[in-house]
Amino acid sequence: MAIEIKSEIIKEIAGRLDAGMLCFYHKTTSELESYPENLEDSGLEDMWTEVTDKIEANPDDYIAFEPMPSSEAFRVMENFVSTIEDVFVHTRFTDALSYKGPFKNFSNLLHNYPKLREQWFVYKDASYIAYVKQLIAFENDDFESDFDSDE
Repeated sequence: MAIEIKSEIIKEIAGRLDAGMLCFYHKTTSELESYPENLEDSGLEDMWTEVTDKIEANPDDYIAFEPMPSSEAFRVMENFVSTIEDVFVHTRFTDALSYKGPFKNFSNLLHNYPKLREQWFVYKDASYIAYVKQLIAFENDDFESDFDSDE
């Protein structure tokens, strides 16, 4: 049976994943649970015991969502940079991605371009939503292609 998840929950999952959380969607109740991705050995395990115990007790009741792999997140940045029309700005961002620490370089450079920064957040949100939809399609055995952030 195909799982259908409401768009507002997909947006919530995308936002939590972007914030570094692991998300778990209950297939029957539509409840959304989450906890930090790097919880183990963080010293915060006790804060999340109720959630982790609940999920571990019935893992088959949930669809698990993990944050976008760094290779995919990098591709999203590359795709965004390809949309920048100003040649000088495009070159600066392309260079930022080619040096060591591309995520930090990209973020730091965005602070110099407030309008572009706003566009980036819209683009990244849409990309994360597309990523979550692809994960749902995969869960439903309806996976047709690689993640495409241009949706």
